Amino acid sequence: MTFRIYRIAILLSFISASYLTSTSAQPGLRFYDDRAMDGYTLYQSENSAVLINNCGELINEWTGVSARLHVKLQPNGNIIYIENFSEKIIEKDWDDNTVNEIEVQSGFISPDYEVILMENGNYLTVGRRQFMDSQFENIGYNYGQIGFPSQVDVVMELERTTGEIVWLWDISDHVIQERDSAAPNFGDISEHPELLNMDAISTYDWTFEESFMINGFDYNQELDQIALSVRKMSEIVIIDHSTTTAEAAGHTGGNSGKGGDILYRWGNPQNYGRGTTADRKLWFQHNPNWIKYGPHAGKLIAYNNGLSGPLFSTAPIINTPVDANGNYTIEDGQSFGPDTPDVEYGNGLGEGFFSGYTSAAKVLPTGNILITVGGSDRVFEMLPDGTLVWDYKLYQAGLTFRSEKYALDYPAFVGRDLTPGDVLEFPPSTVECDIVDNVSDTYFNSTRIWMTENVLKVESDLANELALNLYDIDGKFINQFEVKGSKEINLSELGSGIYLVQLKDVTHFKSKTYKVFR
Repeated sequence: MTFRIYRIAILLSFISASYLTSTSAQPGLRFYDDRAMDGYTLYQSENSAVLINNCGELINEWTGVSARLHVKLQPNGNIIYIENFSEKIIEKDWDDNTVNEIEVQSGFISPDYEVILMENGNYLTVGRRQFMDSQFENIGYNYGQIGFPSQVDVVMELERTTGEIVWLWDISDHVIQERDSAAPNFGDISEHPELLNMDAISTYDWTFEESFMINGFDYNQELDQIALSVRKMSEIVIIDHSTTTAEAAGHTGGNSGKGGDILYRWGNPQNYGRGTTADRKLWFQHNPNWIKYGPHAGKLIAYNNGLSGPLFSTAPIINTPVDANGNYTIEDGQSFGPDTPDVEYGNGLGEGFFSGYTSAAKVLPTGNILITVGGSDRVFEMLPDGTLVWDYKLYQAGLTFRSEKYALDYPAFVGRDLTPGDVLEFPPSTVECDIVDNVSDTYFNSTRIWMTENVLKVESDLANELALNLYDIDGKFINQFEVKGSKEINLSELGSGIYLVQLKDVTHFKSKTYKVFR
């Protein structure tokens, strides 16, 4: 516990006076345009998790939440997070009741940063494994010259009710160095882009505890792959999750055939001897995530902090060279592409922003871009062309790790009392704000949806093809169907109960969610 508090103190000592000045500005709504996505924003406040609308009015609050470092809202209305001091994974329902609470069943590994609820019901999280000096030396780490770390990074899948580790990937199993031929893991780094060069770990950032420092991740269910932000190497890497734990520790197995080795990496090719300082694209980044919506769907977006480099932050969209089977191409002697991002927000495109620590970037269901600037506790939204449409300074927040925004039709909101309360800040913002409380109600007036025995029936007069997403009552995705005019879907293989049916007109960004009983 003492180590954790000291770690935070070390972190704060690196924050410049400009950050501290910016966080003293008045919180609340700063700008609103009705082209902002109608929805609710979730963030970690001082002692709670709060959900607000576009005007900054309180929609729901979960009290006594001290998250490390990020809270997520699930489709069933529950929030999940890692508790700061106990290091437990906590799940609370909409009414603030704790419905699940687990500890990792290992005395040497603890979860960190964030947790994802997978479709199979398990938790996926980044973790820290305690590592002794001799263990670092046994993998060829230049211990003492690159700091004095006591942890290595892992990614683990946990059984939801017991906390048992059912899958584990350890970064220390996939390292190389060419400094000392007598030390372990010696090799030519330019011949092994699938391994991480331990001597490329930055000494610029703080050196207490962490070694590589994975500070954020995302999971792609379709590819069964995980994207990781390795902060101290200024790289995003992708690994295979389809392996067994034994395969993840080695170099063969899984869908990729490469075990736990790096499938793809981007941001700093000099780390593997295939570039120079001029080829570097990332500086201490956060929050790599796969884009799900719009023309860039399938690509990656991240928050490039810009610390120690350009001293401005950006949000690059990266078109990875991946095929339909999840394989990434790289030419002999060359670095992984692309040479430049498809789009990069900030530094000339849209709003300018900078935070050397924390922060996040995400593409919303409407295609708008949501940016969390952690150093100034600012969240803003842009149109795809960079036009500002929403700007909010978080209330009672400090060095915000990330915020999330959910569209009004997100299944978590079905059947909830979403009557807005007061704004959180005082004095209240004077920015005019007039929002729509219900999404797409009149748009879907000509659409009917009902159950007849085991058949779900849909009739619509809308000209565009609709996407129908089917969820169970807990918000777990079941299947997607296309609807044009009318559609009958046989649900006889599903058990009795309440299901959520979400209709989407992607062309016009309209959607509505219904409850049906089978």
